[in-house]
Amino acid sequence: MNSPMPGESGCELMERLAKDLRKSIEKTEKQAAEVTQKIAVLEAQSPPDQQQIAALKQTRGVLEAKLEEERRALADLESVISENC
Repeated sequence: MNSPMPGESGCELMERLAKDLRKSIEKTEKQAAEVTQKIAVLEAQSPPDQQQIAALKQTRGVLEAKLEEERRALADLESVISENC
């Protein structure tokens, strides 16, 4: 994923990496939304399954951390692209 394709310039490589990051961010956002929805459904049940809710909240935290990291990486990459390409 990170190595250049044959005949690909540095700018093209960075553009491809940025596109891949955008796709990953979109996928992770959808996953986080699905987890949030599952948490809401579980919390609405009587009695709520606290263990499952806690596990899903932990999963959501991991996804949110991944999103933060990927968004930061994308912003940095876009900055480099705008300055050099």
